[in-house]
Amino acid sequence: MTIPRTIDDVTPEWLSNALGRSVTSVKTEPIGVGVGLVGQLHRVQTEGDGGPSTIIAKLAAATEEDRFVATVLNMYGREVGFYNELSARTTILHPECYLAEHDPVSQDCILLLEDVSLRGRGGDQIAGHSLTDARCAIRTLARLHACFWDDQTLTTSPFLLRLSDDPYPAAVAMAYDMAWPRVQELFGDMIDDRVRKFGDAYAARIPALFAQLCDGPLVLSHSDWRLDNLFFTDDGDVIVIDWQLVDRSVGPRDLAYHVTQSVNIDSADGYRQAFEAYVSDLAGLGVAVDRDWAWEKYRYGTMLGFVYPVIATGAITIANDRHVELTRALFRRSLAALDALDAFALPL
Repeated sequence: MTIPRTIDDVTPEWLSNALGRSVTSVKTEPIGVGVGLVGQLHRVQTEGDGGPSTIIAKLAAATEEDRFVATVLNMYGREVGFYNELSARTTILHPECYLAEHDPVSQDCILLLEDVSLRGRGGDQIAGHSLTDARCAIRTLARLHACFWDDQTLTTSPFLLRLSDDPYPAAVAMAYDMAWPRVQELFGDMIDDRVRKFGDAYAARIPALFAQLCDGPLVLSHSDWRLDNLFFTDDGDVIVIDWQLVDRSVGPRDLAYHVTQSVNIDSADGYRQAFEAYVSDLAGLGVAVDRDWAWEKYRYGTMLGFVYPVIATGAITIANDRHVELTRALFRRSLAALDALDAFALPL
């Protein structure tokens, strides 16, 4: 089957073949603009026989330039691999997948997914949410990790590398170096001498930092557990989207990412409360965790959190005001967490 390169290639004829049912007409609209996507995302309304009338089409970016980061990090291959090989083993909610195809040579990619906005309320990462509201997101994260805690079968999936494996450290360091000057231009009001010193030295520390986050029992890490990727149902559950960055790393890394990028923490104690909730949830699922080890990895995960707003700000084209607002919010929360958890000076 030919993989569409743009949404114009998703014709009634192509969809009929892909879905195995008659589709007589399609109407598309772009969605997800300004939330850091490295691709094309469209809501597709169909008419025809049977099946859902509204689905989501997720394609690779339209140009080679825009595909660069996704290609280096195998983001399309990782998400297709998750849906085709691992999604059925999770106990958490995620979109139903009707088709997932990826060409590793051309990097063309297509996913046809359930429109989860029809059964869940999306989050807003710029606004963030409170620690109380984040409770169900943390509980869901623990459920995901418990499914794959120290699971050696994950090593058999070639798309699912450790965070510390090539090409991740070098690729992230390169993207960071390109982005850091831009961050200083845009968000200089938040950068004092301590932050500038930390940021200037950060790229060289990435290999050791990634190794720290692969030291211990590994899990299937979502690696992008942020509010824009979570949909909240009326019964208190969470539907999780965007599996492009899945890897194998320590569980507290995912927790630190969510807490430092999406949660509005009022006091230093809030970071500890989130950690204790996660560890308690794991215990309730039969996963015993060494608290000292987990707390250390949580702090190193906080250090890792600094890289996300930097790369999102500088290495990916900022196309609209929302993207600027989003990266500013992430950068502000990351700096607050680094300070509260004394993570600026962790040894590497």
